[in-house]
Amino acid sequence: MLEIFRAIPAGGTVFNCITVLIGSTIGLLAGKFIPEKMQQTIFNCLGLFTLYVGINMTLGTKHSIAVLLSLVLGTLTGELMGIERGLNSLGDVLKSELHIGSEKFTHGFVSATLLFCVGSMAIIGAFNDGVRHDPELLMTKGVMDGIAASMFAGAFGVGTVFSVIPMFVYQGALTFAASGLEGVITPDMFANISGAGGLMILGIGLNMLKITKLRLGDMLPGLVYVVFFTKLFA
Repeated sequence: MLEIFRAIPAGGTVFNCITVLIGSTIGLLAGKFIPEKMQQTIFNCLGLFTLYVGINMTLGTKHSIAVLLSLVLGTLTGELMGIERGLNSLGDVLKSELHIGSEKFTHGFVSATLLFCVGSMAIIGAFNDGVRHDPELLMTKGVMDGIAASMFAGAFGVGTVFSVIPMFVYQGALTFAASGLEGVITPDMFANISGAGGLMILGIGLNMLKITKLRLGDMLPGLVYVVFFTKLFA
């Protein structure tokens, strides 16, 4: 199977999208037979696991100050650009166009998009696929995302399915751009990208557990700034 997706342009991203679609479908079908209280329990478990993933990602951070500055400046940039508002608006537009009445649609769409797109596996996996034509890391991520998608779809509904759209664009663009960045991204940059992404993943977990209401979409530019600040502090 690895060789099949190795031969496809952005094959790792294609596999990732397929697993999310399969997982979402399973979640939508199974969710109808799972009591709401049990769905909430499962969702809380997913929130706790998301916290664990975020913490694990932050442990390899090389320059804490670089990550902090990146998140602050990235959040300011994201708010000026209106990224969170844009994601919410996109979710609302899809909901309206498809005549979906569920209030959970936009929440599911935005939360799933952030969970699937933010993090070192998405970035490093896309770079590996683009530079080395090695989709294995994205395929591993795809299996994890498929499991998460089934839980998200069970809790939030069809909004999870449409998260494949920004994920395909985001990871696909990174994959095709990676060939021009070979040798530019250092191990320390990868480590700090992972650290910044891990903090955002932690935020997703806190939001899922209804502890906070962080506007995590606005933090996404921090993943770009962290490359610059890592270079500055190296």
